Amino acid sequence: MKPLLVFLAFTHFAFALETVNVKKSVVINQPIEKVCAFVSNPMNDHLWRSEVNEMSIEGGELMEGAVIVEDAWIGLQRNFITKTEVIRLDCPYDALFITTKDNPFYLQSHRIFEALDENRTKFTYDVEFDVRMISETLGLNINPQLVARGYGFKMWSYLQKLRQVIK
Repeated sequence: MKPLLVFLAFTHFAFALETVNVKKSVVINQPIEKVCAFVSNPMNDHLWRSEVNEMSIEGGELMEGAVIVEDAWIGLQRNFITKTEVIRLDCPYDALFITTKDNPFYLQSHRIFEALDENRTKFTYDVEFDVRMISETLGLNINPQLVARGYGFKMWSYLQKLRQVIK
């Protein structure tokens, strides 16, 4: 029994996925229902996320289980395609999207909403992605901490844009 446990532990660590996580928040002077309705719908992402070229929903209806196809300009890749499944749409609390099994890289987008009062909402955007996406999109193996810092600045700027868009 003990050799089996050692093998399973080794297998888990040998194949563990290394990810980069970037998380930023912004306070938006709108009710939580309005913010959640807008931000939890990826079809609005092009209005606040500057890298988005186009978004579509396979099957056409936004609901849990639907697949979202994102075409984005990330790094040197002008048309980087990412497919995510809608795991949870739970307004006014959160929305969770995770890449489909056929996607070459793992990515998770978690959009979290908190009512500060009836007219102010804290929105937290939490993105975790496969470290291998760095070399794929930038053409170089750059330190993941530097990429996280750079993406953090970019994320901050489009959260500021989102604040203006949802007025």
